[in-house]
Amino acid sequence: MAAGKILAGQMQVVRSWIDRHPTLWRWLKVLRLGLFQFGMGLSLAPITGTLNRVLIDELRIPAAAVGFLLAIHYFVSPARALIGFQSDVDRAGGRWRTPYLVFGAMLTYGGLATAPFTLILLSGQGTIGFWPAMLFCGLIFLGYGIGVNIVETIYLAMVSDVTPAKERGQVLGVLWVMLVMGTIVSSVVIGQLLLHYSAYRLIQVMQASAVIFIALTFVSLYGQERLKPNGELVDVAEPVRVRESLGQSLRMLAAQVPLRNLFIVLFVATLGFATHDVLLEPYGGQVLKMSITETSQLTALWGVGMLVSIALAGWALWKGRSSVLLITMGCLLGAAGFLTVSLSSGESLANLFRVGVVLIGMGRGMFIVGALALVMSLVDKNHAGLFIGLWGITQALAQGFGTIGGGLARDVVQQLTGQVALGYTLVYFTSLGLLILASLLLLVLRIGRQIRSGAVRSPWAGLEQINADQIIF
Repeated sequence: MAAGKILAGQMQVVRSWIDRHPTLWRWLKVLRLGLFQFGMGLSLAPITGTLNRVLIDELRIPAAAVGFLLAIHYFVSPARALIGFQSDVDRAGGRWRTPYLVFGAMLTYGGLATAPFTLILLSGQGTIGFWPAMLFCGLIFLGYGIGVNIVETIYLAMVSDVTPAKERGQVLGVLWVMLVMGTIVSSVVIGQLLLHYSAYRLIQVMQASAVIFIALTFVSLYGQERLKPNGELVDVAEPVRVRESLGQSLRMLAAQVPLRNLFIVLFVATLGFATHDVLLEPYGGQVLKMSITETSQLTALWGVGMLVSIALAGWALWKGRSSVLLITMGCLLGAAGFLTVSLSSGESLANLFRVGVVLIGMGRGMFIVGALALVMSLVDKNHAGLFIGLWGITQALAQGFGTIGGGLARDVVQQLTGQVALGYTLVYFTSLGLLILASLLLLVLRIGRQIRSGAVRSPWAGLEQINADQIIF
């Protein structure tokens, strides 16, 4: 009895503190929501920053094959429109989104936990040949891709559900930063854990990241979707917005010429940024002779560059600078980064290579913020959600084609010339050319002149009008 009274007294103290600090308590809840994004960032770094290096450099797997595996989840992304639509219908009918979330999280966990076994399947030491092994690996990454698209879509839709409209833009900004922070922390930690590399050690690290991801997902989302008996949410009683179908979205996009032109620019620029996705770490290993620990930490440099540029871009928009200027600056920074990386083809130039990686990260961050701000200023406000959703799909498909195309180009050039560095350099110069082309298209298509009246102050302005899961970074 005494213990019960003490516990009740402590709970009363906690409730009183919450009542006195409602704003702080609300942002603590946002940080709990963000643990999912942080966990997603933790799980991305070992796949995109370490596994690709080992497969290409250590096991000599063709970069195009590795690019294909890593790009599968991008090509699954159009299914987000269907997944989001169906979950909207269920939520509007008073039913849970949580079952979708659990299913997606388990698929993602399964993919993360089994992805490192590609090291065994593709090593040539097993009992099956390369192509059957690629089939099994493709199924692993397909399951991972489906899971990631489901869990991200439903998670961000749930964020829209439980976040008041006036705060949604700020919350999305925090969640995005936590995703990038997760990749930075993961790349630094993994680099230390792999100081003494072995395939078995990498498998352990990747499976540990899968366990951490699922644990953070549970902590982040447990009890977030609480329903009343009538099916409404306990915390936020706003009506659910059921989005348009993908076919309707495409027809509406085709009718808006300025936005269609902008999507062309976004596709070209994203293609330019994406070609390096599977190649930076192998380049560091094969050309610059960097260790696995050193190449794993490149993701941290990239993430720091992105965070710095996000802050600078936000400040520039607050000062009234043009979003077209930000997109152009992002493309030019990225082009400078690829030029720097291309010139650092000697073992003594590893630090110059790192500078190039930071510049690429800065360019990518500034490009994304500027593009989002420009899209939000151009769209019909009554249909903002579907255009942002199509922007996400456009970026994902460009990312997928760029990832595979970069790997394929590197393989072909290396096969024809026998020079390892030349294949990488050609890809980086192609990226440079695509980013400069995107900058020129902005001028030729005069997209800046088609911005509607009113200065764009924030990349998150107007996001309260859309479903959060329709933003894909």
